[in-house]
Amino acid sequence: MDAVVARTATITSDKKVVSMRRRRLIVNTILFVVLLLGAIVMLYPLLWMLFTSFKNYTEIYDGLFPKHWTGAAYKYIFTEKEKLPTSLVRGFINSVLCTVPVVLVQVFVSAMAAFAFAKLHFKGKNILFIIMLATQMIPFTVIMIPQVYVFRTFGLLNGPIAVIIPKMFGAVMTVFFLRQFLYGIPDALTEAARLDGAGYNRTFFSIVLPLIMPALSTQMILSFIGNWNDYLGPLLYIVGEEWYTLPLIIDNFAGNDGGFDGVPRIMAASLISMVPILVIFAAFQKKIVGSIVFSAVKG
Repeated sequence: MDAVVARTATITSDKKVVSMRRRRLIVNTILFVVLLLGAIVMLYPLLWMLFTSFKNYTEIYDGLFPKHWTGAAYKYIFTEKEKLPTSLVRGFINSVLCTVPVVLVQVFVSAMAAFAFAKLHFKGKNILFIIMLATQMIPFTVIMIPQVYVFRTFGLLNGPIAVIIPKMFGAVMTVFFLRQFLYGIPDALTEAARLDGAGYNRTFFSIVLPLIMPALSTQMILSFIGNWNDYLGPLLYIVGEEWYTLPLIIDNFAGNDGGFDGVPRIMAASLISMVPILVIFAAFQKKIVGSIVFSAVKG
């Protein structure tokens, strides 16, 4: 009798396991299909951009794939220099000049500010932080004209200085993100460093900075993407055409008539401008994932 009961229980248990596995398989299949459809939707604009760059302008809306493959758009953006304010290569160099120093200094300054707000104790710290966050409520359209007037008064509109210098004093959202990240680091580490005689600088560079490198890498990539793709800032603050960045050069590929003939050229130049972003993301991918996992665990 006991053997029959045990066998019945085993069969029932096996059926439950099979049923759970079947439900799990169904759920995973549905999730896979949904994610696959989402990936297709997300990738379609990129694929359209890629194939359009090899089309003639008369075939732009004739399906996804080109009927007659041509590299005329790529040839144009690299050879027709006299029709552009400056060459694509020079625009690439200008974008690097307006992006790399900004990213390095901006994220570093933001990290120091976040360290002060998270780990130091001084009077009015919370009020100062709230005031800093409140500045994000001011639309850029409100301050862009006064900024242009100030930069013109100091003669900074003839080069990239007006684009570079203001962004080097930190970014509010970067400070906010790093401050929240630093709250996940135990205060015992910084207090132990102070007991050992380390000052604020030594504590920041030797203890805090190595621990927040995953978060710094994430913010550097986000800052790089934002500054690399910035169109309005260089449009307002750069007067000399020889200092035009890539977004401004790409805008000139459309031509003065605004016709469809410039669309393949714009797509080709846009794809080329995406290469540095993809390379940097691939290089720092592990650090980005590490930052997200660390934040999730501490949260």
